[in-house]
Amino acid sequence: MPIEEPINAVNDTPDKTHEITANCDLLWSQAQQFAYLRLSDKTGDNEYELIGLYAARARRIAATYARFYLETEDGGDSDKVGRYYWMALAAFASKTVSCILDTFQVQSSYFIGTASLGTTDMKAIANGLGQGNLWLFNDIAPTHWLYSHYPHHFFSGMACLGKRDANQLEERVKETLNDLPWAAKSLPKINHFASTSDIFEGFAHILDIEALEEGDEKELPELQLKHLLTIADHEQREILQPLIYNDPVFSKWLGRERQWWMRLAAPTYQLVFTHLCSESDPALKSVAPDDMKVENEKSRMKWIEDAAMMFHELMSGKEAHMLNELKIIATWVDSPDAESVY
Repeated sequence: MPIEEPINAVNDTPDKTHEITANCDLLWSQAQQFAYLRLSDKTGDNEYELIGLYAARARRIAATYARFYLETEDGGDSDKVGRYYWMALAAFASKTVSCILDTFQVQSSYFIGTASLGTTDMKAIANGLGQGNLWLFNDIAPTHWLYSHYPHHFFSGMACLGKRDANQLEERVKETLNDLPWAAKSLPKINHFASTSDIFEGFAHILDIEALEEGDEKELPELQLKHLLTIADHEQREILQPLIYNDPVFSKWLGRERQWWMRLAAPTYQLVFTHLCSESDPALKSVAPDDMKVENEKSRMKWIEDAAMMFHELMSGKEAHMLNELKIIATWVDSPDAESVY
């Protein structure tokens, strides 16, 4: 099938022609460029630079996820709100990452790690959270962008979902991607963005949601939950587990947080279903159990599944509240950078 949108290429020489092959590598390059620009500030004429503040990146990521769910992102369709169900939960999750990065405990540990000139690994928590959040975003946001813009080339047409490979991107985009923080060690761990069976299944559920006809609304919540849990499996097991939780330094610090002498100082693991970092109403937050081992996939997934069920209930029982909070988070799309990391 032909591409229905014009393809732009870099051409800085008048009258110069450049032949472009409209294939999946080009479409994935466009999608990857979207993710980079979202986390960058313009520094000159057609020049952009990735923002440095980890917490600001997390807020922009949360905003992007919220915008995808609300269908206000470029390429969205207001008639299809609800199809990107995982994105709504992910908006609250990335907001949580920004909250943890903003805590005194994480900021002070990063300062100490910096001041010690590499003699300690106290920057591990901040760097691990920053790495995981950045590369999860680089994995999942372009996938949704491609589906929104080229649905006819996602499963069918050129069948691009099965052809994603970071090594095959357009040269300029690949160079930019490889220059991102932690790229050299991150990309091999996540198989250079190759699509997993969970991604295929998760987006197949989106097709099912879109195919619902008037009168089938009762089937929507079940399909949304299946989609959410499947994408969550992909992101937790295929992306975050090999990316950061299997890292011996990061997991060591997570283990230290469970020691009695660290418990009082360590941030609380909780998912708060508002745009705020804390919430007094227990009905609006899911607090991780005291015995959870964050780095352990089975232990962590049990809490994530419990939090997902609470989210699912809130999305039906307190829909107005949840949509309002997502709309607030969506405004963080230009969250400002800082001169230093903290």
